[in-house]
Amino acid sequence: MTVEGRFTARHAVRLGDGEFEAPHEHDWTVTATFRSDRLDPVMGVVIDFLAVQEALRAVTRGLEGGELNALTDSTTTGASAERVAEFIARALMRRLGGESAGLHRLAVSEAAGCWAAWYPNRP
Repeated sequence: MTVEGRFTARHAVRLGDGEFEAPHEHDWTVTATFRSDRLDPVMGVVIDFLAVQEALRAVTRGLEGGELNALTDSTTTGASAERVAEFIARALMRRLGGESAGLHRLAVSEAAGCWAAWYPNRP
């Protein structure tokens, strides 16, 4: 099951020479994918779409118009798409509490055709 969200925010990444690129803005796309080997016995779903949509909207609302380097605490390495994906995944899991166990993949795109994903650790 996958839910998609969007937000606009600025970031900058530390380049290979150690310098930061100029801060710039993107229209980010986020997909949160959940999986399970069982469906909820009452609803027959992996996870409730509405609960995930609400939680993802709350997370992305907090990022809207922001500076991702500061918001994601990536001031030393920069807010790479990979770090943004991890930050959003962790925030989403906190919001969903017990329902987050099925989070399989959180992916972000900062430009058409360019995606980075973060996969939560599994025991």
